[in-house]
Amino acid sequence: MFRSITKSIMAKLIIQFFLVGIIPLIGMGALTYYLSKDAMKAEVFQNIASINTIKKVQVIEFVKDRMENLTLLSRTQQIRDMITNQTYQEMNPIFEYYMKVFGYSDIILLNESGQTLYSAAVKKEYDPFSEDLTKTTSAIKGLWDKVISSEAPMMTDIVRYQKNAEPAFFMGAPVYADTGEVFAVLICQINAARISSLIADTADKKTFAANMIPGRSNRETYIIGSDSLLRTKSARSGNDAVLKERMDPGTFSLALAHISGTEKNIDSQGEKILSAYSLVGLQNTIKTDFDWTIVTIVNEKEAFALLEKLKINTFVGMGLFLILVGIVGTFQSRMIAKPINELSYRIIQLNDGDFTAEVPLSDPTRNDEIGMLLRTFNDGSKKFRHQMKSLLDSTNLLIESITRISTTASQLATSASETSSSISEVTTTVEEVKQTSQIASEKAEYVAQSSDSTARISNAGKLSTENTMLGIERIKDEMNAIAESTVQLSAQTKSIEDIINTVSDIADQSNILSVNAAIEAAKAGEHGKGFSVVAQEVKSLSTQSKEATNQVREILNDIQKATSTAVMATERGTKTVAQAIELSEQAGDAIDRLSNRVTESSEAAMQITASNQQQLSGMDQLSQAMESINDATQQNLEGVKQLEDAIKSLEAMAQTLKAITASYKI
Repeated sequence: MFRSITKSIMAKLIIQFFLVGIIPLIGMGALTYYLSKDAMKAEVFQNIASINTIKKVQVIEFVKDRMENLTLLSRTQQIRDMITNQTYQEMNPIFEYYMKVFGYSDIILLNESGQTLYSAAVKKEYDPFSEDLTKTTSAIKGLWDKVISSEAPMMTDIVRYQKNAEPAFFMGAPVYADTGEVFAVLICQINAARISSLIADTADKKTFAANMIPGRSNRETYIIGSDSLLRTKSARSGNDAVLKERMDPGTFSLALAHISGTEKNIDSQGEKILSAYSLVGLQNTIKTDFDWTIVTIVNEKEAFALLEKLKINTFVGMGLFLILVGIVGTFQSRMIAKPINELSYRIIQLNDGDFTAEVPLSDPTRNDEIGMLLRTFNDGSKKFRHQMKSLLDSTNLLIESITRISTTASQLATSASETSSSISEVTTTVEEVKQTSQIASEKAEYVAQSSDSTARISNAGKLSTENTMLGIERIKDEMNAIAESTVQLSAQTKSIEDIINTVSDIADQSNILSVNAAIEAAKAGEHGKGFSVVAQEVKSLSTQSKEATNQVREILNDIQKATSTAVMATERGTKTVAQAIELSEQAGDAIDRLSNRVTESSEAAMQITASNQQQLSGMDQLSQAMESINDATQQNLEGVKQLEDAIKSLEAMAQTLKAITASYKI
């Protein structure tokens, strides 16, 4: 299946689109997520620390505000007058106002001896000399001792001053007499619930601190003391955990060591939490002998909810982007792959010899590389189809021309054979004439030696002379026939030369067509290899045709030269025959006169001998001329045979070319 996918260009393009889209997307998404993750984690811890700091400031401001208000109240003239005049009930409205406005649970007045003089909560005056003094809690007593000894405002830790009482802390301020001496201590009671509600998120739902980080429902702030006991309520520990539940020293070891910071922990319920802790700073602000540690914790899962949401949104965005990449990739791949598949199918058709194949253009206005490729292919296919048609027409014309040349060559071979036969007969006749001339010469010599027998043999000489004249006439006729055959052969060789020129032109045109086909095949690139092979074959055939025509032309030139030589030899033979006729006529006249001029026989015999010698010389020349003509004729015959062989080879090549072109559909 993977192989079938890799064979499809569309599948490859879609895969490449996915890879191009998904690799940068995953890289950017992962980088963005991890960079955002670290930044968001740092911001979450910073926000928790900020909330912790805000809560600490709120606690400090609350304590300082209550301490300052108590100090101002202790220094009022009304307090001194109340103590001096013991008019405690008259101060009750003022105490109630302070309790209502500043959240005091009780305002207690003690004299310089530590005896309780008045309690605003119970609206009761105490007799300094009664047993009620023993009811004063140890916390209040300890605070009184500190205020008296330091003559400065003081504060206690959160304690349970009675068995079933709510956890509370006390503040005390000295009351100065007009003389400047401390003669009383004014103490206020503040329940720990006030601090709990102050640092709880429910008290500041609309504040910046309450909404700095997510997970507010599982976020809380509480205070612990140096003894690891809770000083305020904790939602995780219940409402009764104050001063009862001890926090794990290992979890908040740094907080208990009064070191500020943030860290990840696991609470008592096994949940992962993020915490920020810092020292409240009571020792530095109001000079207490103790201090608190304020702790802010947040559920880790809810604290990093935005980070988890970012991760989900990142994956969702990546998924949507991949879907978009898939849609766009499929569309673009189809636009690229479909025309390429069409082109591939048409190239297969061309490879099978169908030159009518054209790629349909779904968008004729497409001007990109693929559009140019399709239009170029169609144009090249049209041009190649026209060229193949021209090549086929030229091949048919070549075959017709070769057929005519073959016919002419056959006729030429027949004429050459007939000419050779005629020359053989002429040669035989010349030999006979030569022998007759030899005999005549011998007879003439005999006449010269024996003039007495001249009369007797004159008749025989006359007869021989007549025979010689007849032979010479036959030679003349044969020479005329040879001359006509030679002229006809020259005319036929001229016709053959015209045909060879036509064949050469066709071969040149075929070569040009093969070059054009090779150019078009090169334009088609890898898909044009089939065209290139065909063009190379056509070029090879045209080259062989050219070489064959050149060979035929060379043979024809040799034939023309031999024919010219034969014509010249024939002319010389004709002249020699004319001379022989003239000599024969002279010999006949001499023989006629021999019977009347016996006395002149010796001289006549000498003349006859000379004439016979000339005739014999002429016969030798004629014999040589006939041998030359015979040699030329034999050469012509061999040239004609070679021409026939070359024409047969050329015809076979033309038939092969026709078979190749006939296999294509144009």
